[in-house]
Amino acid sequence: MPAATLTEKGQVVIPAEIRARHGLTPGTQVEFVDEGGTIRLIVRRRVTPSDPAAGYGLVKLKPRSKPRSLAEFDPASLLKVKKGPTA
Repeated sequence: MPAATLTEKGQVVIPAEIRARHGLTPGTQVEFVDEGGTIRLIVRRRVTPSDPAAGYGLVKLKPRSKPRSLAEFDPASLLKVKKGPTA
């Protein structure tokens, strides 16, 4: 039977064999149920891992003759600053 060690912060790593068998992925929420002398771990909500490659090609841009600059991808550069009187 797989075992784990409790850290000073109270953290436990669920063994890989158990995670794989029960489909526990990062972000899965679990609940601890105290049943007297036994602690049961219940899966509250499973999280399906996302695949970043699945979103490739969703945004279509018009072709350009020159390459884009890094500044074009900076959202802060799109903010307009109002210039007013200085106090």
